[in-house]
This record gives sequence, structure tokens and C-alpha cells, in this order.
Amino acid sequence: MKISVNGEIKEFNSERLMLNELLEEMKFGKGVAVALNETFVLRTSYAKTDINDGDRLDILSPVQGG
Repeated sequence: MKISVNGEIKEFNSERLMLNELLEEMKFGKGVAVALNETFVLRTSYAKTDINDGDRLDILSPVQGG
């Protein structure tokens, strides 16, 4: 399966992948916001959200500073 993650094509061997599994595999922490095909996904829905071949994910981490 090939998906776009933050504009970069990534390939995964799994035929079925849930959003929470993908975030764990890519070592993203819990404090991220995710848009799947330009629609934000609630954190409570990560374990129920299927990732499909060709999907586009934008994963945002909070930035501190000022």
C-alpha cells in the first residue's frame, strides 16, 4: 500500500492499516493532529479509521516557542 504522509510517498506491507497503527509504526507521539484526505480526524477515532492505498495524510506536531 502506498500513501502520502506530509507530502512524501510511503510504502507499507500491510493490506489493512488503521490510523493508530500507522502513527505507532512511524513513531509519532500522541500529541499530533491528523488530516486524512484533507479532513481532520478526531483522536478518539484513530483506532477506527482505515487507511487505504492512495490516501493522503497530513500529520502535524505542536510547536512551542515565541
